[in-house]
Amino acid sequence: MGSLLKGRELRQIFDALCPFDEDLNLKPEDERITLLAANSNNWWQTRAFVMLSAIGDQSPIIVQFSHNSNTKVGGLTGKVFTPEGLGYRGNAALYGAKANIDWIAGEAQVFGADLVAVSLDHFAVPKFDPDKKYAQRACPTGASDKIEQAWSFIEDAGLTGEVEDFDAELASKYEAYLSSEEYQAFVSDFMGTVEIMEPAWGMIDTEGIPAVLDFAITRDITEAVRVGLGNTDMMLEAELGATGKSGDEVEYEAMTGAELDAFAELAAAFIDYTGAEGIAYDIGMKHAAKAGETHEIDEHKLETVQRRIIERTGIYVPFAQHGGTGSAGVAKGLIGKTNINTAFLVAGSQARYEHFNADPDKVAGGDKSICGTDVETHVYLEGVYNEAVRRIEPTGSMGIGPICFDALGW
Repeated sequence: MGSLLKGRELRQIFDALCPFDEDLNLKPEDERITLLAANSNNWWQTRAFVMLSAIGDQSPIIVQFSHNSNTKVGGLTGKVFTPEGLGYRGNAALYGAKANIDWIAGEAQVFGADLVAVSLDHFAVPKFDPDKKYAQRACPTGASDKIEQAWSFIEDAGLTGEVEDFDAELASKYEAYLSSEEYQAFVSDFMGTVEIMEPAWGMIDTEGIPAVLDFAITRDITEAVRVGLGNTDMMLEAELGATGKSGDEVEYEAMTGAELDAFAELAAAFIDYTGAEGIAYDIGMKHAAKAGETHEIDEHKLETVQRRIIERTGIYVPFAQHGGTGSAGVAKGLIGKTNINTAFLVAGSQARYEHFNADPDKVAGGDKSICGTDVETHVYLEGVYNEAVRRIEPTGSMGIGPICFDALGW
């Protein structure tokens, strides 16, 4: 076949890989599987991931495109080298989205990859600043109702103690944010990208957004996708809280007892209210981990929260592990998909470095044999591919094509 997986097809695969049995007991580790979610920033990374997916019995792989990578591929002035005096016409995010989806669809076809799913990763909503005066859209957006409904739901769920202190003044600021030019422009870019790429999975990055506003934003986006676009296919990932970055001084603190139970209730309510089908929250990871830097997974939190979501909503909601590069393990199954970006960027760059460093005199002398196209099509591509092989092996998803095909009824 060689065609990209649709959202409902990816949903069927995740359902088949649910880490809990019918009684919500955690399955033995050797029966649990995590999917590799590899971020692509250029053509050769995409090719490496598709090739890996197509090998042997085939392996399901989620190839992720961020708003940042789409705008860079789209040539956005300031994000890529731009000669002085050069203008830019058009929307770089949408141009890049079209280029990326055309490329990966062609790659899946020519390599015969049947289990590649496209994901939108880190489409970050504008940061909320309570002191900012937001420029408003001329047309009303119903922002007041969206905030009021989110707060009422949280009140009715008895979770007001788990969110920020909320009052009329803060509600007014949230309404200004939701109806702002800034937020509405983000929504427009995201919806346009969904229309063009038709991804199986889409992530709204709400890192740093207060919880009540997060409830309102995520439901707003879900309804815009489901109702506005009429897209009932894509799995939408919601983010509750934030994953740290390498170098952060704040240490991760594990939750226990009543605190953990309360967070699990909040996460389950978040999914219930927003209609999201994937979730991310802090389990101790850090983005952009450097070589040798590892972070332990809070498996107790994962198991507690993931089970509670199923208990409340009746559906399995895969957990998306952000910062997978530095993860000390995989926590198979409890982590539905492990997002990896930095490791592939580093592997490709190190492969180039070693290639050039092997004969610097030839490089300095302009020798085509070391400076030619093979640097990208062999050295870089192979470096990324080998790292992808290394990263997929501990997930248990290598070569599980027959399991996936059975789940899909193919």
